[in-house]
Amino acid sequence: MRFRAYLFDVQGTLLDFFNPVSTAVGHYVTAHEIADVDAAEFTRSWRENYFQRVRSIPQSIDQWRPVQAEYQAGFLDVCAHYRLPAPDHAAAAAVAASWQLLEPWPDVRAGMATIREKAMTAALSNTDISTAIALFKRTGIGMDAIFTAELFGAFKPDPRVYLGALDYLGVRPQEAAMVASHPYDLEAADSLGLGTIFVSRPLEYGDPALAHEMAAGSVTQYVRAIGEID
Repeated sequence: MRFRAYLFDVQGTLLDFFNPVSTAVGHYVTAHEIADVDAAEFTRSWRENYFQRVRSIPQSIDQWRPVQAEYQAGFLDVCAHYRLPAPDHAAAAAVAASWQLLEPWPDVRAGMATIREKAMTAALSNTDISTAIALFKRTGIGMDAIFTAELFGAFKPDPRVYLGALDYLGVRPQEAAMVASHPYDLEAADSLGLGTIFVSRPLEYGDPALAHEMAAGSVTQYVRAIGEID
């Protein structure tokens, strides 16, 4: 392998969030006989709400606000945006739980197993530790380490998250690569001296026209499957 350690973004990069979440949204609107709400558009709005919250909410190691709670609050926001009746706490929690039921992209299990034979692998996610552990345990994806924003009291792309993970692994930035399907993640890693591997996920948002993209020449490696990483 080109690097000693590989840090992997989770939501969107390793795991498909769109299908599980949009399915849960679809069940919700059907059960409540809500017309004229597209579950796919709702899910994309919910994901954007999450990014807005990550950029704006203050976090610290001592006073961490669970990301899962932010998803639940975000569901209320998006319901209000679509002028839907405000769901009660139990209903909002039930739909928000879909963010804990993500599924691996088809290439992930085999690709991760191959990389893990030759290098260190670690998840580096903006979610909570408990959520990340549950996701990897349920999906059966092996990782040498699981790091999340909760450990560092800050969200990616804060440098503390990337550098903190490297400290735990005992590697220098030039000995590691960030693997992600999101430009902001790779641009932050690159600024710190890490290698960058962009994973193309055309269906991350359910529509190839909405997928993130990066020029192959702007990253260390451009791949369409985890198994292509070298």
